[in-house]
Amino acid sequence: ANEQQLQSIAAEGLAEMYFRNNNTRAHGLGVEFTDMEHIQIEL
Repeated sequence: ANEQQLQSIAAEGLAEMYFRNNNTRAHGLGVEFTDMEHIQIEL
């Protein structure tokens, strides 16, 4: 996957698990990374 695809995958995962809470809230909310230099995500 290229950089743009990886950003899109990470944004969708963040939206689903954090903001939408597995579709129990914020239905239809979109998340997009813009002008990003660094991100660190720990599981």
